[in-house]
Amino acid sequence: MDDVKKPLPVKIVEAIAWTYVALSLVGVLGAIVAECCGNGGAATALRDTLLAGSFPLALFFGMVLSLRRGSRAWFVVPNTIVTLLCLFGSAVVLCESISAVALFLGLVALLLFVGPLVLLYMPTSTRWFKAKAENGRPDSLGCLGVFLLFVLFIGAGLILPNIICCRGAKINAQSQSMAMRGRNLYVFMMQDNQEHESGGDWIDPASFSNSTQFVQALWAKLGEDKAPCPYPDSWCIAVNPPDNDKFPVMVTANIDPRELLRPSGEDQPLKLTCPKEWGGTCFKFCEKAGVIVYKGGASQIFKNKYVRPSLIFNDGIPKPGPDTYFLTPTGRVDFVERQAAVSL
Repeated sequence: MDDVKKPLPVKIVEAIAWTYVALSLVGVLGAIVAECCGNGGAATALRDTLLAGSFPLALFFGMVLSLRRGSRAWFVVPNTIVTLLCLFGSAVVLCESISAVALFLGLVALLLFVGPLVLLYMPTSTRWFKAKAENGRPDSLGCLGVFLLFVLFIGAGLILPNIICCRGAKINAQSQSMAMRGRNLYVFMMQDNQEHESGGDWIDPASFSNSTQFVQALWAKLGEDKAPCPYPDSWCIAVNPPDNDKFPVMVTANIDPRELLRPSGEDQPLKLTCPKEWGGTCFKFCEKAGVIVYKGGASQIFKNKYVRPSLIFNDGIPKPGPDTYFLTPTGRVDFVERQAAVSL
């Protein structure tokens, strides 16, 4: 049976296996050169580098030999494990931030995961492996298949929760950063009010038609540097807020202030709207969380599953004053119903 011609699909996969060997060899040699240049060729460091590099080199060389001897299983199992680990790693990196390199490596890993499976289980490849097998027995995963399923199960159980936690941690970090920006902007507003109370020049929010203009003016006057404001259209600003430390003077622009302070809808969930829908800049977590800064200076972050006024305001929804309104990035928002009720 040794004179049976090897089909093209098997040759392609064998070339892929040889590429693995070459890349691992280049990696080992590069690591050795780096150790020699960085540590003067310390014996312990070189030994550790050789031990670490010998495993993938031996693994990939064994995969080549398994194909040449007519065994698919001993190629499919290691290749599946390695490529899936690369896919999981790319997913973790992409969860943190969009990276062209991680996306490219993930696509390559996906191709190397699917491609050999398709090529090795084509009819021509299957006939060749059967002919190469001893006593004509068909090539089968057998115990290796069970091992593969076990590894995939363990890998999914260990890595997928980390990806989910990574996504949650990313949202937390982004919302914390936005809350910090809100507190900084609140400090600017307090400094501006102090200027007004002392008779100095101040920036009157009532002289602006939207919050973006007001925030940019505050930044131009009180910002730490001359760079453009990093969050010009991220906030809705309360004008003439009541004297209540629990009243929200700043709300992220993914929240409608009228819905937040609606007296008859305290148990209705709020809709978190991405600013892209009205031409603004998405701040990544806009449909997952929101931020409120209160008149007393405290800030609050809440997740989308808790965006109900009754859960946000434990002591009841605060009432705006008769002349209170909000500046949003798209214009002014009045509380017409409440103002009408007060006038009566």
